[in-house]
Amino acid sequence: MCRTRENDQPRRAGSENLQKERYVIIPGSVKDVKTLLPSMDELQLEDAILIVDRGFVSEEVLQGIFERNCSAVVPQRRNSTYFETRIHLKEKFLYHKRLIRGGKREMRGKFLYLFEDKDLELEEFKTLFKNVKKGDITENEAKSREKLAGRILFVSNVDKPPQEIYELYKTRDLVERFFDTLKNEVQADVLYLGDRSAVCGHLFVGFLCLYLYCKLQAVIKRAGLTSEYSPKDVLLIFSKVMRISYDGFDQITEVPKKVRELEKKLKLDLFPK
Repeated sequence: MCRTRENDQPRRAGSENLQKERYVIIPGSVKDVKTLLPSMDELQLEDAILIVDRGFVSEEVLQGIFERNCSAVVPQRRNSTYFETRIHLKEKFLYHKRLIRGGKREMRGKFLYLFEDKDLELEEFKTLFKNVKKGDITENEAKSREKLAGRILFVSNVDKPPQEIYELYKTRDLVERFFDTLKNEVQADVLYLGDRSAVCGHLFVGFLCLYLYCKLQAVIKRAGLTSEYSPKDVLLIFSKVMRISYDGFDQITEVPKKVRELEKKLKLDLFPK
């Protein structure tokens, strides 16, 4: 489901096969968070897992989701009291060549999932160091934030292995990054769009691009390669093969071994043998 306000800020929710369900205009300056529960009622959405962001973490919204026989996976802000709960990181797995440690704990009918990413931790340490040097934060503030650097916590009513929850959320993250690009492009071009119809048309074309992006993501998921490849990775690898056409001549260039191997893993039939 995709909705956009008249000020051109899109958001999304996906179906089980990662495809977008709808594209609607919501009027005026209605906040996204206020459209979630009414949208669920309109779609009669049940027995689903919603992957939401930090803007939807209020207990009221979560309770509304649960009352509609739906589940949710919600990332927590670093100041959340849930971070005070002790969770043992017993599992290890690779996600896009990054080592992730994870664990979960049941707490009052909910499940807490905690993950540690050492690469992310290092990046956040660098950012904190730079902010101290610039005078944006104090040494004490930096030391306090370092305790949770590289850690991500989810609250959910879904009982699944930690790796599955992590990959589920990261799939949403990939689509959100695409939406950020779409939003920025739309805002950048807004001066060249003469009226509301032009804006809607521009967004609709972007929505079609998103649909194709998610089709590719679904292929990657079916092949069990979500932790290794993103749609961007696949497109970059496949872009090494070119089709040459001129003056009646038409030929596909040689297909590299790496491309053949990925094509086979994804169970696709794109290139001539």
